[in-house]
Amino acid sequence: MTARRGWAAVRRLGSDAGGSSAVEFAIVAPVLIALFAGIVVFGLYLGAMSSLRQLAAEAARASVAGVTDAERASLARQRVDTSLAGGSLFRPGSVGVEVGADLGDPTLYVVTLSYDSTALGLGGFARLVPLPPDMMRSRVAVRRGGL
Repeated sequence: MTARRGWAAVRRLGSDAGGSSAVEFAIVAPVLIALFAGIVVFGLYLGAMSSLRQLAAEAARASVAGVTDAERASLARQRVDTSLAGGSLFRPGSVGVEVGADLGDPTLYVVTLSYDSTALGLGGFARLVPLPPDMMRSRVAVRRGGL
């Protein structure tokens, strides 16, 4: 009689699905968390890169009005500072501005903006997903004279 009860208990144990949801969640949860972290990290990074690219384009457009290289550089820096002061993803003074002639084509000059993305606070996700490079750069070339 006890042997029958033992086998009945084993059969019931095999058909019991009470803990299967917890096991499935334990298997799937790390993958979903890593996927969500990757979406957050790369979404923030791509948004910051897009903002930096837009800011570089604005600075290059503003610098077209300059007659000399020094005036162009001043106009580009002024435009970046004005944009950052008006509210942006980046803090004022956190974006580096370089303006100079293009070495490959003397009819062009280049506005290059650089930003250290560690200020975005993405380092906390380093254990979950691979992080993009820390230094972000956006380079926009404009023809001298605006043409």
